[in-house]
Amino acid sequence: MNPIQIICIFLFFSFNDDLLIGKWKMYRNETMESILTSNRFRMEDEETKKSLAETFSKVLDGSFYHFEKDTVTFTDYKNNEIIELKGLWWTDGDTLVIGQLEKMSVQKYLITRVDHAELHFKLINPRDGIPFKRRKMFKREELMDFD
Repeated sequence: MNPIQIICIFLFFSFNDDLLIGKWKMYRNETMESILTSNRFRMEDEETKKSLAETFSKVLDGSFYHFEKDTVTFTDYKNNEIIELKGLWWTDGDTLVIGQLEKMSVQKYLITRVDHAELHFKLINPRDGIPFKRRKMFKREELMDFD
């Protein structure tokens, strides 16, 4: 690898944590898209398809992350409801780490894109530390001036 490639990789994976601060609304979830376009889904009865599509729509419409200096408010889907959770967050290179305040739980995400308008990440499997294939994609709710 030449020095320019190394610098580019470093710059890609070194970002300012301040870019994360703000409210991010989910607009795409590749896992849900994969399920909805799968052969198995197509073979389900109409009621099951409708129920799953409604659930995914509810999750997509209600999912957000709101990063403040060191705390984050975010959503999860449990028992057929969107619930709000709070946690502490930090980054470690290209990894976003969120520790929930309500329970002793830490979740890690591989950040694949972050800029003033979009945030993309992949959940990291806690068992083996390998990121899942599919991304969750968010748009910043209020564009901020980063000049």
